[in-house]
Amino acid sequence: MESFGQAARRLRAGLSLREIARRAHVDPGHLSRIEADKRTPTPQLAAALDAALGGAGHLAELARRACVEPWPLDGGPWRPCDTERLVDALAQQTPTAENAVELAHQWLIAEPPQLLEVRSGRRIGAGTVERVERRVQQLRVLDDYVGGGETWVMVTRELTATAGLLKGAAYTEDVGRRLLVAIGELCQVAGWVLSDSGRLAEAERVYLAGVRAANAGGDVAGAANNLSSLAYQLANTGDPRTAPTLARSAYAGARHHASATTLALLAERVAWAYARTGEARGAERALGQVEAEYDQRRPEDDPVWVYWLDQGEIEIMAGRVWTQLHRPLRAVPILERATSGYSDATGRETALYLSWLAESLIQANEVDRAAETASRAFRLSRQANSARAEDRIRLLGNQLGRFRGNAVVDSFLDEFRSAA
Repeated sequence: MESFGQAARRLRAGLSLREIARRAHVDPGHLSRIEADKRTPTPQLAAALDAALGGAGHLAELARRACVEPWPLDGGPWRPCDTERLVDALAQQTPTAENAVELAHQWLIAEPPQLLEVRSGRRIGAGTVERVERRVQQLRVLDDYVGGGETWVMVTRELTATAGLLKGAAYTEDVGRRLLVAIGELCQVAGWVLSDSGRLAEAERVYLAGVRAANAGGDVAGAANNLSSLAYQLANTGDPRTAPTLARSAYAGARHHASATTLALLAERVAWAYARTGEARGAERALGQVEAEYDQRRPEDDPVWVYWLDQGEIEIMAGRVWTQLHRPLRAVPILERATSGYSDATGRETALYLSWLAESLIQANEVDRAAETASRAFRLSRQANSARAEDRIRLLGNQLGRFRGNAVVDSFLDEFRSAA
């Protein structure tokens, strides 16, 4: 059977390569490499060449067949259609939790695939990728101060534009790999803000696309960050029974590839997943792993996205875990100490952390202090535009409702319900 390049040369007989390149909107040099079978066209480019050469679907079918089996490369298989599928995954139906578990297991045993150059469009260089990387970090830091309700449109637009570069530009293997890593990081940011805005199905889809993008770029830690972020979401808003498997898979998969600080972050999410399923021993063991990993940290080894994890954040998670497990004697002192260092400038985070302190105080039967703390958390949540913060305040309202008649509680409930 003739190859795609052979068929394209046969159909082009009598026409110049430059003329067909013009009709198909492709660089002539790129078309020359396709005809020499040194490059494989994307499905879109194959269809354009089919139309320009009057192939009656023959070229499109050859391109489809060429993508059925992966190309064997040094680091593993990566196909032109893999790029298509990765980009298309950002607009597909939401995977189920069962799909996510399967993906986690596949990711753990698969060799990282090696990137081929994108085969059409303009060429981009390292400078473009550096700008993308800086923009991702800017969006990540912005999320420290602004809730997902304000930022999800901005971040998802950025993701769409960056995925467009992957799909439509030409670049070297090194640049392409960095672009995939940046897309993986951007997927994690997008998933986080989508979840924070209450768009859970979209967040799950984006997280899974991020696992694939990061893994394709050779960024095992970035893939793990996406996977454990999905585990965190499922623990909070989905079926929490699936969360420990995903969280442990992320930690195990990154164990030999990630910095100590990154592993501490991944272990935190394991602890939280166990807490949400009521498994106190698993949660306590994971909290011990957090401390052990963090004690081994070397900041020079860390990816930029773990900048926010410090001892205070680790204490906050420990306090949340013990609150979730209804251990207020352990939770209250930790959360009081940790939240004392947070200001109103980080409105959403402070509101969330204060909500856990308030809940632990309710468990300890410190009702007045719980209501005072809940009132401060409520006022901060009003500025945050965060579905997560709103859900936490709603939960406090329900828990404090049984203490009607207490003046401090009544003040909080009246303020809370008047804003509903």
